[in-house]
Amino acid sequence: MRHDAWLMLGGGERRDCALSDISHIGARINIPDSDVIPDNFLLLLAANGTAQRRCRVIWRKPRELGVKFETWLDDRIRAATPKPGATIASNAKEPAESGA
Repeated sequence: MRHDAWLMLGGGERRDCALSDISHIGARINIPDSDVIPDNFLLLLAANGTAQRRCRVIWRKPRELGVKFETWLDDRIRAATPKPGATIASNAKEPAESGA
């Protein structure tokens, strides 16, 4: 299964690509001109840029790149995601102590 994605390169240049394989640590990217893609770039998984990963190229073929994700989620999303084992604070207010 192929998924549409976009590479953000220097100067705001955006290139269309397709993902033919993706995991939580990396992806295989299909792109016609893989030889001109820099070793580090931003991969947009959604057209509006809400889901993105910083990538480092680990292998190249004529029309494919293998990348490792340097970040697994956008920093804003990662900051809002609870850590494993963390408890979520309740919105209920604690009863006020009476000073009798």
